[in-house]
Amino acid sequence: MRKLILLVSVCTLVFGCQKEQDQEKADTIYFGGDIVTMEGESPEYVEALAVKNGKILFVGPENEAMGFSSDSTHLVDIKNNTLIPGFYDPHSHVVFQSAKFGCVNLDPYPIGDIRTIPDIQRKLREHIDQKKPKTGTTIIGWGYDDTGLEEMRHPNRDDLDAVSTEHAIVLMHISSHLITCNSKALELAGISADTKDPNGGKIQRRPGSDEPLGVMEEQAMFLLMKILPIPTMDEAINLMKQGLLNYAAEGITTCQDGNTMPDAMKLLQVMEAQNKLPIDVISYPMYKFTTDSLLSEIAKDFNATDRLITKGIKLTVDGAIQGYTAYLSEPYFVQPEGSSEVEKAGCMNEFGGQLVTGETSHTETEKVAIKDFEGYRGYPSMTQEEIEGWIRKADEKGVQLIVHCNGDAAVDVLIGALNNVRGKTPRPDLRTTIIHSQTIRDEQMDYAAENGIILSFFPIHIEFWGDRHESLFLGKERAERINPANTALRKGAKITLHHDAPIAHCGMLPVISAAVNRLTSGGKLLGADERITPYQALCAVTRDAAYQSFEDDRKGTLTKGKLADLVILDENPLKGDPKKIKNIKVLETIKEGVSIYKNKE
Repeated sequence: MRKLILLVSVCTLVFGCQKEQDQEKADTIYFGGDIVTMEGESPEYVEALAVKNGKILFVGPENEAMGFSSDSTHLVDIKNNTLIPGFYDPHSHVVFQSAKFGCVNLDPYPIGDIRTIPDIQRKLREHIDQKKPKTGTTIIGWGYDDTGLEEMRHPNRDDLDAVSTEHAIVLMHISSHLITCNSKALELAGISADTKDPNGGKIQRRPGSDEPLGVMEEQAMFLLMKILPIPTMDEAINLMKQGLLNYAAEGITTCQDGNTMPDAMKLLQVMEAQNKLPIDVISYPMYKFTTDSLLSEIAKDFNATDRLITKGIKLTVDGAIQGYTAYLSEPYFVQPEGSSEVEKAGCMNEFGGQLVTGETSHTETEKVAIKDFEGYRGYPSMTQEEIEGWIRKADEKGVQLIVHCNGDAAVDVLIGALNNVRGKTPRPDLRTTIIHSQTIRDEQMDYAAENGIILSFFPIHIEFWGDRHESLFLGKERAERINPANTALRKGAKITLHHDAPIAHCGMLPVISAAVNRLTSGGKLLGADERITPYQALCAVTRDAAYQSFEDDRKGTLTKGKLADLVILDENPLKGDPKKIKNIKVLETIKEGVSIYKNKE
């Protein structure tokens, strides 16, 4: 008996040692704070997380995690801070945001600090004083909002001439649907009183004359293309890389380019080939430039795991509420000037592409009559028949569609198209996503839940434009229901939350805060019933955002085998005062186990 016991003991010792020798050793082990896995319907915490070769090796108790350590393992005490999965951006325009990072930032309050036209002039003068550009250089500003200025008008050529007559100055409106410029820019572009309005665009004129005022609407913006700086490939790569690192500084490890132009795609492909993408980019080419062959390529590469991934295509059914171009089922609260004949126009962000890639491709717009004009409601930028055609093409190839719909009437058009094509055979497997969904109605959310359609909300609108939605665009009742995230969740729809950069800054924590608190810049609680919990909001920018782009098998939660895409925050957004969430700082961002950003403060 004693010999048997001795034999068992020896075997246990030998095989136990062998097992310990065979056990993988971690490159890094994180411990010492709140580690939130983002699995389950309520917060789950673990003591430690181990990383090996860019993937999560172990998640669980600290004493067990230390069993994966060796002399070469980097032990990271997060010092009572919070570690969560890296933020997953479910909708933005990273190429255009990168262009904006290279421009003079003119974001209005509360996004930025611009409140008046003199503030814009000050920012431009500071830029010229600091950069000392050569005479004739074009100065680009981005993000001004006429409805957010005390003057309630666009800055014009006279305002900008007061800054400089030696440099061309071109300013992009926050909506990307208008620009304004100075006299030097008009001169260099050859725009004068004799220049006719282009099809689908308008040159604003001085009152009582044909002399250009400097403000260029829609397709008229492209008259200034010739004076915009065209970067070299190296300059474009550097600008794009810096833009991606700015996303990383916000804790984002996967970003979206939700309207990729052809030249922008080429740039991203070059960066991918040269290993110069610091974070993952999920690309959705714009439908206008999507060929049948490209659709086939998207379908073929659907399961790719590179830094650059194309998952589907982008449709744009209407415009922006704050630009009076979203398509609503009821008239705008305060009617804009205009008539029943309006310009049909989609997102004009392609104008910004030249600042990064030198791209100049664009498509002409056309006039469309709104026949049931009983008060201005905006207008669609695609017909239902056009949408149906794209649904058929994409469904046949098994390609995802993400569809821009700000207004509820735009959602009606989309649902009509989906019903005509898919009928009683929904395609939840394709994860069709309605981008923005800002004024979506209850029965439309029922349809989304029943058909597996994802709703990606734009809650930062509540803070930035909420007061104007109530007093100017939508009125109190509709403004209270804008971005109805809580109703959508109660109905069983899957949601995500986005910032739509460059419309808003690319930070995710302010987006979470807006969905949780629903406070306007004026301090008003707008739609208390539509508030969601911090955990629900955090899911919408990690786990559920990864699901939206078919990456939930490798991102979005702290699960063994998934990518070690992590972010460390100085406070836990699930604890403490929800109103302070937007002030939480990103301390470090880790992409596949490698630190790509550290807060130096």
